[in-house]
Amino acid sequence: MAETLKTRLKKLAFNQKFILVGSFLAAVSTVLPWYRDIDKFNTGDSFLGITGPLYLAGLIVLLASAGSFSLIAMRMFDRPLPKLPLSEKHFHIFTGCLSVFMIVMTASVYFHPKFGINLTEKTAGIGMILALIGCGLEILGAALKQKERNFHSDGHLDALISMSHTDRIGSLRESEVDQGEVKAAVTDSLEEFINKDYDYRK
Repeated sequence: MAETLKTRLKKLAFNQKFILVGSFLAAVSTVLPWYRDIDKFNTGDSFLGITGPLYLAGLIVLLASAGSFSLIAMRMFDRPLPKLPLSEKHFHIFTGCLSVFMIVMTASVYFHPKFGINLTEKTAGIGMILALIGCGLEILGAALKQKERNFHSDGHLDALISMSHTDRIGSLRESEVDQGEVKAAVTDSLEEFINKDYDYRK
């Protein structure tokens, strides 16, 4: 089982490994401490990503990361992918950006001076830092997929003219035939070109 999983992981593309690891880290971070506070009585509480007054933001990060992780896992195990309203690349970018927005919103509320007036110390936990790293890897993996796609598409040119008659002329010239067949091939090629040009101008 371990060897099979290792083999399937190796078959994943480089950018897909980024997305898989990043979404996994972001999902795990929601069950780790996101922030901790200490009041004037030197007592404090530590809140996980899915607990505390901002639990909903952590829950959204968990669901978004689980969605990206599930897509890569289904691709890794050759499962049919569900129909999405957008492409897979854009889905990963969307979930990553949504998670980052939730993390930034949580930090902006928690570290605001009017949030917890009696608190004397506020610190970000390992979970929030890990969530940012995971979301960054997820977005980077999706961006690398787009870059790889553009790289492979550069320099590709489609044939503008059918080469059937040209190949025919070349084959006739290579073989010993009379000039009548060569003239017929050239005439057919010119007529096809003229007809295409006429249709285009229409």
